[in-house]
This record gives sequence, C-alpha cells and structure tokens, in this order.
Amino acid sequence: MNSTITAKSQPRNRGVRKGTLNSPSFLALLATQFLGAMNDNMFRWFIIPIAKPEIGDANALSLGLACFTLPYLLLASVAGYLADRFSKRTVIIACKVAEIIIMIAGVCAVQIGNLYLLFFIVALMGCQSALFGPAKFGSIPEMLRDNRLSRGNGIMGLTTVVSSAMGFIAGNYLYHFSQPSLSVSGSFSEISFAACTLVGVALLGTLASLKIRKLEPAAPDRVFPYNPVKETVHQMKLLTSSTPLLRTALGVAFFWMLASMAQMNVDTYGINELNLTQKDIGPLLGILVFGVALGSILAGVWSSGRIELGIVPLGAAGIVMTSLLLYFTGNSVIPGSESNSQLLYGLSLLWLFLLGVSSGLFDIPLETFLQHRSDVETRGSILAAANFLAFLFILIASFGFWVMQAKLEMSASQIFMVLGLLTIPVGIYIFKLLPNATIRFMVWLVSCTIYKLRVKGVKNLPPKGGALLVANHVSWLDGVFLILTSTRPVRMIAYSTYVQGPWVAWLTKLYNTIPINVEDGPKALMHSIKTARSAIENGELVCIFAEGKLTRSGYLQPFQSGLMKIIKGTGAPVIPVYIDELWGSIFSFHGGKFFWKKPRRWPYPVSIRFGKPILHPENEKHVRKVVQNLGVESANFRKTYQMIAPRLFLRKCKSR
Repeated sequence: MNSTITAKSQPRNRGVRKGTLNSPSFLALLATQFLGAMNDNMFRWFIIPIAKPEIGDANALSLGLACFTLPYLLLASVAGYLADRFSKRTVIIACKVAEIIIMIAGVCAVQIGNLYLLFFIVALMGCQSALFGPAKFGSIPEMLRDNRLSRGNGIMGLTTVVSSAMGFIAGNYLYHFSQPSLSVSGSFSEISFAACTLVGVALLGTLASLKIRKLEPAAPDRVFPYNPVKETVHQMKLLTSSTPLLRTALGVAFFWMLASMAQMNVDTYGINELNLTQKDIGPLLGILVFGVALGSILAGVWSSGRIELGIVPLGAAGIVMTSLLLYFTGNSVIPGSESNSQLLYGLSLLWLFLLGVSSGLFDIPLETFLQHRSDVETRGSILAAANFLAFLFILIASFGFWVMQAKLEMSASQIFMVLGLLTIPVGIYIFKLLPNATIRFMVWLVSCTIYKLRVKGVKNLPPKGGALLVANHVSWLDGVFLILTSTRPVRMIAYSTYVQGPWVAWLTKLYNTIPINVEDGPKALMHSIKTARSAIENGELVCIFAEGKLTRSGYLQPFQSGLMKIIKGTGAPVIPVYIDELWGSIFSFHGGKFFWKKPRRWPYPVSIRFGKPILHPENEKHVRKVVQNLGVESANFRKTYQMIAPRLFLRKCKSR
C-alpha cells in the first residue's frame, strides 16, 4: 500500500473553529514548547562542559550539536507520518512522556560517568525533539486563524529562543553548581539539584501538553513508512514540487545553520576573545536570544495579519552588518586593558543583540509562509521535509565549525566574519526574488514614521479575481499609499510623462504600472485601456484616479469616462476608494504649490477608506457619487479622533 496521501484523505478538522492568540490550547502549546526547548538546551549545555576536558572544546561543541541534530535527519519521515496519521496532540504528549524517561536516563549516565553514554542520551533528546517538531508546527495553523498566523509564529519563535537561552544559561549554571567530572566519581548528592531540575522541567512540560485541545488527524489513512529513505525522498519530492516552498525551506535551513553556528561561536567568542569564564557566557547568548525574540515579535507586528516576505532581505542585511562588526570588535581587544575590555564587551552585547533582531526578522516570515502555503493534507510531510533540510544544514554547521576551529584554527571573530560573508549572496538572491515585496515593505516602514495611516474597509478588496479600484487624487503619494495598504498587488494607471527617468522607470516596470500617453493619440490610449482590461480579466487589481489629475482645490473633481471603458465587459467589480486628510500635505497642491511647504503635523495623518464593491456601475457619475459618499463617511469618522477646539487652541499656544 502506498504511503502517500490519496485524494480521498480529507482533513477532519476543517470544521473546527480556530482560536486567537490567547486561546487556552495555543497557550498550552507555547508552555509545552518553552519547557521542552529549555530542557533540551539545559541538558546539552550541562553535558558539553563535562566533555570539554576529555575531548577538547571544539570536539565537545561540535559533537554535542551533531548528536542532537542527526536524529532529525534519520527520523524525518517518521515524524511527518506521526504528525499526519495521528492527532498532533497525541504525538506531542507522547514526546513529552518520552522526555521524562530520557532525562532520568541522562542523570544516570552522568552518575555512571560514561562519556559515550552521555552523548547517546543527547542523541535520544534529539530523537524526541525530531518527532515533536512537525506535530508542534503543524498544530499552529489548526489552532489559529489565518490572520493570526504571522503573530502566532512570531510568539512561537520568541518562546523558542527565550527558552533556548534560558536553557543555555541554566545548563552552564547547573554544571558550575554541581561540578561533575567523568574522571572523578562522586556521590549522587552532588548532582541531585541538577537531576531534580532536569526531570522536573520535563514533568512540567508533560502537564502543560495535557491542556492542548483535541486535534483530529489530518491523514488518518496514511501507513507507516517502512522504508524511511523512500519516504524521505517522497517528502522531499512534495517539497520540491513547489518552487516557492522549496526556496522558503532553504531560507529557513540557512537561518538555522547560522543560528547553530553562532550559538557555538558565542561560547568560544566569550572565552577566547573577551576572556570570560564558562558561567559568565550566559549574558552573551542571553542578549542574542533577546534580540531574536524582539525580531520575531517585530516581524509578527510588521506583517499586520499577512505574510510579509519583504522583511526577509532587511533581516539578511542586518545579519551581514552585525556579523562583520563582531569580527572587528573581537579583533580590537587589547590584552591587559580593563577599559578596553569593558568597552568591547558592551559593543559585543550590542552587536549580538542586533544580530538576534536581524535573525528574527529573517526567519519568522519564512516559517509563516511555509505553514500557510502548504496543503493541510500534506502539511506534516512538507514540514518534516523542511525540518530535514534545516537539520541537514545544522549538521553541516557542526562540521563546518569543527573544521574552522580545530583544523583551520580560526578565531571566533573570524568565524563571525565568515557567517556575514555567507549571508551576502543569500540576501542578494532573496532581493532578486522579492524586489516588489522588499521595496514595498521598506517604503511602508519609512512612511509609518512620517505618516499615521488609518485604513477602513480593506476587507472589501476581493481575496482573488480582478477588480478596478477607483480613487480620488489628492497628492503625489496616493498611489504609494494604495499599494501599501492593499492586501494584494495593485497595478497603477499613470501618465507616461510621470513614470520616466531611470529610477522611476525601473520602479514602474517592477510594479507593472500601466502608462497612458494622451499625446500619442487615440490608438495609444486604447492600447492602455486594453492593457488594464486584460489585467483585470487575468485576475489582477488595477487602480485608476478617475479625475485624471491632482485636485487643485481639495474637492472631488468630475470623473473621466475611461474607467467605464476599462471595466466594460469584464464582469469585474469596481472598488471605490476615498483618500482623506492628505490635502494640505507637502505633496498636495495646497497653497498653490507642490512640495515646498512646511509639514503641518508629524506624523501626518492619512485615512484610506475602501467601499463595498460596485458590481454593475451605471456610468462614471454613479461611481463618483459612491466615492463622494465615502468622503462623507471619512469626514464623519475623522471627527471621532480629531482634537476638539479647546485642545487644538492649547496646542497652538504651546507651539508659540
């Protein structure tokens, strides 16, 4: 029987009502992940200092990571099968029970003092985490609504990195407190505190997992992959069948390669470059992880309920800059100079924090895209294949770190430089793939510092299919604001004289702007109209400023008949749009001139209101009347938040 999913295998949980970020089930999943990731890292970093005197720093760091990572490659097919075949809740609980048993075995291995047994236990922890991963990530889109996925993944990323940092710090402190040694046998009382901590955290994680609500199996007819190699190949084929998903998975894998190498390198950087002790390494990784947490939250907030891939190149640029700054900082240490050491320690904390922020911005949009765009029936397999790639890259990072430090004798600063240089071509490639999204996000980020956007009725935009957006024209930035606020790409119609010049022409080509050149005669005009109509028939959104020019008075001008020629025969709706509050801004004609005006407010308020679709507009006057009514609604809404006269008078007095 084939282990692939048949067309009849339908997910049973589609009818289940999805929750919000504060739903008990999602909070329980966060608690389970927090305690599990903390225990994974706490045990690993409790073991690594024990092994360092026996096999050396580079070997202990690389072997610890390799033992923890290898199970992710070997069990990828099984993990995907479990996440699809059974309830993800059942898989999660079973993994947490296994964690308790493994922690008890780990404590026994420390007491026995067998190095190989210790790393075998680390590998068992890797097995438990490998089986846990697809069930955890696959359950998020089953628990949360689509518009909560970006923030949900941001919070999950925050939870993971914070718990990993706490595990790193706690593991080093458990070692410092217990001081276990493989060469000197000791009593159990010496490691009793560490034993109780490790087993206790595993027990708490199991209790938290019991609060996760029931999740129905996505593919209950799926059979066990008796040939794991064949199943892994099948999962990889599922992933590679979608180029966007494959590119996304490779991006996530690259992130984890950098993250794992940076984590190992922070340990070496603190000891060799900054001359810290093992227990004092904690703040370095802690600030790095805090940065990742903040970056994860920012990525979720900036996504604004959608998948914003334009954030990823910004994260890549930050990784490059901060990695190179860590290289220069580490090479600036002056032996014996306390003031120099304190300064460089502070700078290292700053660069590590910014490296973390950049990493969070890089990863979260990719993780969200991978979950959202994978079909629910094959999501477990897709995520298992993505995990396979991620941990293959982590294994490569482990080997690469060992080669760079043990064989090439590179310093920790030089390794950070390598990480930065590796990210440069990746960032360039991502930008080439996503120039529209990147520029759009950067413009949005800048505009949010200058303007205060208020958007109403964005749900009136059709989720798919063509439509013609008809808006009033107040300022030179109207088109930019419509592109920024739309949930879908919008093709603007603009006079060709306004879209000339090398940079402007490149941007207009990038965003598929439809130029209109009235001076070239009726044929050129009809060609532009046909282009706009074809775009709508092809399922795209097209926007026209039906007044034909910027308003010189601030009032709505008569609409031109061109909009009816565009929409005629397409069967697509007209979406009326009213842009409010921009009259008086620098880019409007207020005062009889453009540009050369003093800003009246900072940030400057902008309101955009999308009206309900007009399915069969009678003529351009009908559309204008609807847009005009939106203007009335915008004016009434403006009264709810604008300052009353006395407060406005006081503000004017204070400014004088």
